[in-house]
Amino acid sequence: MLERCLLLTADALTVTPTAAPSTGGGATEMLPWIIAGVSLAAVLALAAALAVVSRRLRRRRSCSAVRPVTEQLPTAAEATVLKVGKLHEQGMREDQQDCFAVSPEELEKEHGLLAVVADGMGGLTDGAKVSRTAVSAMLDGFCSVGGEPQLVLLELLRRANDAVNGMLEADGGKKGGSTLVAALARGGRLSWLTVGDSRISMLRDGELYQLNREHVYRNELLVDAANGLESFESALTNPRASGLTSYLGMGRLRYVDMPARAVNIRPGDRFVLMSDGVYNALGDGELRSALAAPAQDAADEIGRRIAEKGYKGQDNYTAVIIEAAAVGERG
Repeated sequence: MLERCLLLTADALTVTPTAAPSTGGGATEMLPWIIAGVSLAAVLALAAALAVVSRRLRRRRSCSAVRPVTEQLPTAAEATVLKVGKLHEQGMREDQQDCFAVSPEELEKEHGLLAVVADGMGGLTDGAKVSRTAVSAMLDGFCSVGGEPQLVLLELLRRANDAVNGMLEADGGKKGGSTLVAALARGGRLSWLTVGDSRISMLRDGELYQLNREHVYRNELLVDAANGLESFESALTNPRASGLTSYLGMGRLRYVDMPARAVNIRPGDRFVLMSDGVYNALGDGELRSALAAPAQDAADEIGRRIAEKGYKGQDNYTAVIIEAAAVGERG
């Protein structure tokens, strides 16, 4: 069963010239100095040529030293095992409009590990139903879609958006929508995509990196400000700044964020897929320290910290953490 929504240097050559000739004398007296001058010029030319060759050799050695680095790293498939932590809480909202799913462990060897988080739009009709529809479509098509992981994710996204649009149309054209963040770990690499303001971040070597860019109106306003159409202050304080510019259920998707290439997974990496209820409640420093723990412990700690804040308007908050643990590591 699929678990979803909790329903489940070259050396320089030095030339030392002889003493300058005394003044006077004819052409015969000048001949040795002409010869010496020619010899000196030849030596200097040779020195310059040797310097160029030395620089080229150094550059070649440098490039040769850099090129094999990734080849010497062990592949993540050989060096790591993926572990998953999950957090799914309602917060202070009347209902739970977040949904998530993680593919079963038995599918990982053949298909990889798929994780999805969707956040139904709270201000629209039946956000919970929309997010469930999106996640179900992603999971239901997982085993039937082959190819490169990034293309698999795009095809699953197409199916999810079609399902949401179809569901809304069947419900009499109701307005609804959902964000979505999905990640597929396969063969030692992690591919991902996002729509809306749900986020994927990576903890590596103690640093937290946000991988995606949210599709919110603020980013478009900042581009307008960069073009001189408005001030940066007004762009940042616009009351519509947090509005979504792309989401499932809007018909044709306007934006999809994805990487130019998949991320190579290293032992110790943590990837966290989360709804905005998580990152709006906790700062990067709090997330970074919580994610240092093993996957499920990290998820529990994030939940504890959000609950401890006690925000009256706390949104639904959901996170899926994928930990690349070294083979044989406990936890």
